[in-house]
Formats: sequence, structure tokens, C-alpha cells
Amino acid sequence: MGHHRSSTSPKQRGDPLPHSLILLDACVAINLAATDQLPHIAQTASVTFTLARQAAAEVGYLRDLIDGEVTLTPIDLGSYDDATLEVTILTPAEYPLYVDLARTVDDGEAATIAVAATRGITLATDDRKARRVCAELHLTEPMRTLGILHSYADTVGLQHAQLRNLLVKIRDRASFQPARSDPDHKWWQEIVGDH
Repeated sequence: MGHHRSSTSPKQRGDPLPHSLILLDACVAINLAATDQLPHIAQTASVTFTLARQAAAEVGYLRDLIDGEVTLTPIDLGSYDDATLEVTILTPAEYPLYVDLARTVDDGEAATIAVAATRGITLATDDRKARRVCAELHLTEPMRTLGILHSYADTVGLQHAQLRNLLVKIRDRASFQPARSDPDHKWWQEIVGDH
């Protein structure tokens, strides 16, 4: 096994870091946008978040409390630079799978899974049905919102108050509640707590 070590050796400063891609479905994109930290999360993880055009079309609004009123703030995906987020379109080869999957899951998820399956890119979804479809297609188990945020928080060493602020933002602005089956559910409960 020793000869594999070099691939994990620390990068030299100045070496361009290879950016890997993570495909997001619309819900995960909304959750991450709600943190106001999307570029920093992408940079910290050395990833470019990618959305299939169909998923990008489903990214809507964040709920913000302005002067005591809930206000819907549109999420502008175009405001992120290319290193943070890119939108990809389906290739002709991906269409048949997309059409097939769209019978089971919504358009955005169908497109996301079709791209992941064809291009071998990791995807992130919290949707139970989409996760089941990925398992049926023998794809790598998808990442989840909390998995991405947990890893980010650990990497940058967020203090409890900062972390709570981050998670409360996705709870309130993106109306996110993790499933009890989420491996990070206990972590979420410990930080956000029940009100």
C-alpha cells in the first residue's frame, strides 16, 4: 500500500488545487445559499458546486425576516463566480436516463442523478426518494447538506455560536429540517436544539 502515499501528501503552496465537482440538487443549493457562505464553503472544500440546468431552475427563494415581515429573497445563482458554482446542461447521452428518472423524482433531481450517473460526479441530495434511486443505480452514496456543513465547520474550526448561526440560517431561511435518519441529525440537535 506504501506507493499510494504520495497522492495524499500535502500540496505545495502555489500548486493549483484540483477542483472536484459536487452536483447539488435544488434543495441542497438553497440550504447552502442560505448560509451566505457558499463561496467560502466551496473554496474550503476545493470543490465547484454544480447544478444541472433543471435543478438550477428550481432554486427559488430564501425566507428573510425584514422589519418583522417574512420576505422572499430570490437566490441569484449568477452572482457566484465560476469557481464556486456552475450550471451544466444535459448532454444528448444523458437525456434518456433523465426522462426515465423524471417518472420517479422531480425534474431537477432526475437531471442531477442523470448527470452524476453518466459523468461519475458525486452528488448531494437530502431527498429520500432521490437517495433511493441513487442506491438502485449503484451510485456512490450521495452527500447531504449537513455532511457538507459538518465537514466545513470542522475544517475552518467554527466556534459554537458561529456554527449555530450557520445552521439556524438554513433552518429559518431555507425551511430545512434534517431527517431523523440523517447521520448528522444528533449533531444538528445538539447545536440548534429544539425551540
